[in-house]
Amino acid sequence: MTTPRHRLRAALAAAALGTTLLGGCAVFSPVQTDVPYQASDGVDATFGDLDVRGVLVISDAKDAPGNIVGQLVNSSDEDIAVAFGTDGAAGPQLMVGRHSSVTLGEGESATLPKVTVSPGDVLQLQVITEATGQNVVTVPVLPSNGYYSGDKPSPSSSATP
Repeated sequence: MTTPRHRLRAALAAAALGTTLLGGCAVFSPVQTDVPYQASDGVDATFGDLDVRGVLVISDAKDAPGNIVGQLVNSSDEDIAVAFGTDGAAGPQLMVGRHSSVTLGEGESATLPKVTVSPGDVLQLQVITEATGQNVVTVPVLPSNGYYSGDKPSPSSSATP
């Protein structure tokens, strides 16, 4: 005959064993923060001392102007002149100071005169520096909706060298 005390002990032991077994499942699962991933809509790339982070293009139609959005980080002891282009067409040029960064889309405008693909497609964006030459990175082209509604290119906006 079992008494309520024995049932309580058995229930507590089963609960402790179950908690230990279920908690042990995480031992074989990787910690998600240890897995690198792209946490933005844009693309990351490194060209010499220049890091291109979260870069994408905002354009509302094929063959329309497009704003480059993202961040450029210079880890060198010298200023870096960065130029952008697509399909052989020259685009904006700007300067990234030594050991500093430039956020494109916030304060610094970089507009491509013509984006040759529709929103939702990808674009071969040329990133040109003196040290590394012409580099190509495949970036998404997104419409100026939602989060990117403030990044719509204006017809007269462009980067200053």
